[in-house]
Amino acid sequence: MSNVHERLRRLLFLVPYVSKHPGVTVEALAKALNISREDLLEELDLLTCVGRPPFNPDDYIDIYVDNDRVYVDLDQRLFAPPRLTAGEAAALAAAAELLRPATGDALQSALTKLENIIPPAARERFRDMYRKIDATGEAPLALGPLTRAILERLEVTFGYATPGRPAESRRVRPYELLSNRGQWYLQGFCHTRQDARLFRLDRMEDLAVTTTAFLPPPDARADVPNPARGASEASVRVRFSPIAAPYVKERFGQDARPLADGGVEVRVAGDSERWLTQWVLSFGGEAEVLEPASARAAVARAVHASIGS
Repeated sequence: MSNVHERLRRLLFLVPYVSKHPGVTVEALAKALNISREDLLEELDLLTCVGRPPFNPDDYIDIYVDNDRVYVDLDQRLFAPPRLTAGEAAALAAAAELLRPATGDALQSALTKLENIIPPAARERFRDMYRKIDATGEAPLALGPLTRAILERLEVTFGYATPGRPAESRRVRPYELLSNRGQWYLQGFCHTRQDARLFRLDRMEDLAVTTTAFLPPPDARADVPNPARGASEASVRVRFSPIAAPYVKERFGQDARPLADGGVEVRVAGDSERWLTQWVLSFGGEAEVLEPASARAAVARAVHASIGS
């Protein structure tokens, strides 16, 4: 077993070392590994057979010897994380703030790491945008547990108070969370009512995530009324780029109209300027308000305020 571990150590060392020192001689590489020339050539032969499914030519590690020098192309390494623009980082940080009640110190650590990967020249602009764009509103404490329940497909229980009535125990299969007009809602199937329902998070109490798993039906989200999907005289038409289109299609279903460039277009309620501007800005430039002009102007004002111009 020690020989296996030693060989694995050598193989893991070889690719990044040769990538960092292209054209290193066979003798120098063998010396760095403290093995013979023959053993090194055997290890190089093995590496040429290492790939990942579906094992296409470009999925293999192309390591070779030319004129007694070792080179590597297509090395499957993890590279440094991408550099974010100030706008991209601010959008990501604003979205992450939604989880602060559930994550606490962990979120602050993540935001610190996020700031560290922004180019130094853009960091002050990021800090300024982050201070000015408040995408969280007053995110309820239930947001974190419900997000986990939706992702893990686990039923939840909670007491739910409706106007004029005491809290009633509910058991729900959670399908989707959405924010509209300053309120957070949960869409899901209510076992108590045996029907698809919409619940306001601020009316929940004693929320608990159970261990009962469920499989949502394909049209689960379409069954429940969604206040962000209604088209009315006060609706706003928003276009999304091809980058944001997959998320929007999943969120809005058939209400998302496909565009020729791969993007999509949706209509959302426009009677809350604060909600609309926060929601559009959260897409980091991948969303554009098309009409009405008053909604475009509201988003433009929010953008100008965020960059201090």
